[in-house]
Amino acid sequence: MRMVIWELSVVNEAFSVMEFFLQLLLNGVSTGFLYGISAIGLILIFRSGGLLNFAHGGMMAFGAFLFFTLSVQANWPIIVSFVVTLTSSFALGLILEKCFMRPVFLKENLIHKILITLGLALMLKGLLSFFFGEGVYHLPKLVSETLSISWHNLQMKSFHISAFAAGAVLLILYWFFFTFSSTGLSMRAFAENPLAARTVGVPAKRVSALSWAIAALLCALCGVLLSTVNGLHSDSLSAAGLKVFPVIILGGLNNIKSAIWGGIIVGLLETFSGGYIDPSLQDIAPYFALLLILVLKPSNFFVRTELEKG
Repeated sequence: MRMVIWELSVVNEAFSVMEFFLQLLLNGVSTGFLYGISAIGLILIFRSGGLLNFAHGGMMAFGAFLFFTLSVQANWPIIVSFVVTLTSSFALGLILEKCFMRPVFLKENLIHKILITLGLALMLKGLLSFFFGEGVYHLPKLVSETLSISWHNLQMKSFHISAFAAGAVLLILYWFFFTFSSTGLSMRAFAENPLAARTVGVPAKRVSALSWAIAALLCALCGVLLSTVNGLHSDSLSAAGLKVFPVIILGGLNNIKSAIWGGIIVGLLETFSGGYIDPSLQDIAPYFALLLILVLKPSNFFVRTELEKG
């Protein structure tokens, strides 16, 4: 009898260990999927203007706080608030590019361009801190928790469903836009060979503006979804924006599909280091991996010589 009880306890313990592993896997993949989608915006800006956008986290925070203002403070319907947030973020990208980046678009001073994006990051964070303070806010769920799926202790919550659903829809729209629309084809041509694209009449400024607008929209989406599970705070979203850089180092700046894989790897590093080692390591694990990659393999793990075509 004691042997049977011991065997049952061993089986239950092994089952619990497996459930814990699968839960961490689900959390890491869903979070990393959002990191990868956010990285697509960074890649678009880099391919159109040749610079890394350090205001990425600020644009994520703008979208999340706007959604909070509309859905919680103004009590608008969640879907309407979400659509208006994405639309407004798209407009924000156009405004930032028009007012701040376009005056230096054709200049060769790369340091000047990078400092402008740093200034934009500080400006957005400062404005949000001024209007909303330093408190942590909570956003409503985009998907009701009644749709959550549970199996013993393994749970697929509304965040996981929202992340996978929104990410899948966006990737499908991205594929259609860059494969079939004339604007998307122009952006692809400019990304692959800017000089040749200008020669055949592709408007460089229009490509740059659309790249910033799409990037801001993607940032808003990821900022809203990440804030529904982690809480809304400008510092946390700024940190999430910085995690895009380990993502693009893993996936590469020439390959949009591999950005998704890079994001998933970063998400898994976060959840597994926090779950199995110590929660305090969760936020620094991606940067530790970044340093190792830059030292040991400075290119990246998914090297490709051309922009992925859909």
